[in-house]
Amino acid sequence: MKTVIQPPPASRTGTVTAAVLASCLWLAGCAGPFGFPGAGGAVSAFRDPGLSMQAASEAVVIGQSSKQDVMAALGPGTVVRFDSGYEAWVYRKNPLRSEPANAELVILFAPSGIVKKTRIRPAYGVSRSIRD
Repeated sequence: MKTVIQPPPASRTGTVTAAVLASCLWLAGCAGPFGFPGAGGAVSAFRDPGLSMQAASEAVVIGQSSKQDVMAALGPGTVVRFDSGYEAWVYRKNPLRSEPANAELVILFAPSGIVKKTRIRPAYGVSRSIRD
């Protein structure tokens, strides 16, 4: 009778684990904060890349602009919904980075879908602007 010696299961598991970990790290490099390698290019907070925070804020009329108006003028932002029915749409100067030094425009919508308030939070060290 022939005896076959197999390695203990722990050594095979370690090899498989190492291969899976290496694959995950390789894929994570492609999905980093700057997208896929070679994608490059600056990303704008607004549909129109030339639009400044101040110009975007002025394009929104408090008490008159609707969500559809803002979407058409500025494009999609990061949406925060509250249980009260209010929504805040946030537009960051560089949406790929959420650093404190990153300027942002915040638009607050009432439950009716009309703009209630806007705010520009500048990068730290710069004065701020609030309209209501």
